[in-house]
Amino acid sequence: MIKRTFFTTLVTSLFSFSAQAESFSLPIWKDKAEALGYELPKAVGFSVSYMTLEQGISVDSIELTGMPIVDVFGLELEANGGTQKTEVMTLRADVWLLPFLNVYGLLGALDGYSQTEVSITRKNARSPKMAPIDFKLDLEGYTSGLGFVLAGGYKNVFGLVDVNYSKTKLSIIDGEIDAIVISPRVGYDLTKHGVPLRVWAGAMYQDVEQTLSGSLKDINAHLPEKAKFTVNQHLTTKWNPLLGLQYQVTDSWYLLGEVGLGDRKSAFVSIDHRF
Repeated sequence: MIKRTFFTTLVTSLFSFSAQAESFSLPIWKDKAEALGYELPKAVGFSVSYMTLEQGISVDSIELTGMPIVDVFGLELEANGGTQKTEVMTLRADVWLLPFLNVYGLLGALDGYSQTEVSITRKNARSPKMAPIDFKLDLEGYTSGLGFVLAGGYKNVFGLVDVNYSKTKLSIIDGEIDAIVISPRVGYDLTKHGVPLRVWAGAMYQDVEQTLSGSLKDINAHLPEKAKFTVNQHLTTKWNPLLGLQYQVTDSWYLLGEVGLGDRKSAFVSIDHRF
């Protein structure tokens, strides 16, 4: 499970940030935008969110060191398709600098695993083929990132593009996960019809680089301490469709839900407070 102490610290920091929010007079050009008939959200906000995600991975290479058997038998490793499952708890603070530009920072904690099937061939043995093995890596770490949103609309129709970069530092094994996420969306605002709801459809693009390394003893306790592994892998699918909605509880509180479909399946929920 995601570490509660880390989560509690971030919540305390964000509430301290919200106490100073009244000093902001944003967004810039607010009066001009409202004079043109645009209804703008409150400038500053923070949100708490949870996301669970499952997607396919492709392993580019697996390297083993510190195992004499690899050299004696000339072992060759080949990874088949795999799966990565993660859950992420995130705290995010944002501000509308301009009526069409929102910038934000986020901190979070990640928990999950990456699993793939590995085929083994012994080049220097009479029976070269060995039974495939499941290669599973536990993923746990802390995430930080920055992003921005470009938004616009006409009457009840709106569109936006969300772009962010995040880095996850893993704690169980060595490695970092660098991710660039781009999410365009087009939606319809029902609030002018007396329904406090916004709905949308969109897509998510993820460009993720993963280089993971560590001791094989963490995977199998019977292996020697000096046996190490290095894995390079990437996502099999970069784009997937999204469907989402936002319910306005009050003029300051919002609930948001979004699902990802296709080869990358996800569920995202958040509660957002604006002031």
